[in-house]
Amino acid sequence: MTASITPLVDWSGLTVLNATLSVLLFAMGLFCLLSQRNVIKQVFGLKIMLQGVTLGMIEAGRLHGDLGFAQTMVVSALIVETILIAVALALIINIFRHHPSGDIDRLNRLRG
Repeated sequence: MTASITPLVDWSGLTVLNATLSVLLFAMGLFCLLSQRNVIKQVFGLKIMLQGVTLGMIEAGRLHGDLGFAQTMVVSALIVETILIAVALALIINIFRHHPSGDIDRLNRLRG
């Protein structure tokens, strides 16, 4: 006769919650990125999308039992995200110098 060991915490509800939150963050960021015409709002949408991807990577690492690899991937993603945001902010400064409204549709008039 074998005794079954019951876990102290039921992780299935947490898994569904984390996966749902990850997809929801990514979808909200994508919607913001595609629907907004202001450059700053689009960068915020990109940042929200990247946070959803980061949460998804952590959850995938937890599900596969390899949190060390997931943490390494998240740190790498955070470094890339920081560089991306720095470049985006430099571009935003240049955009606001030439077009103070920050409207993306007016940027098609730029020549270079």
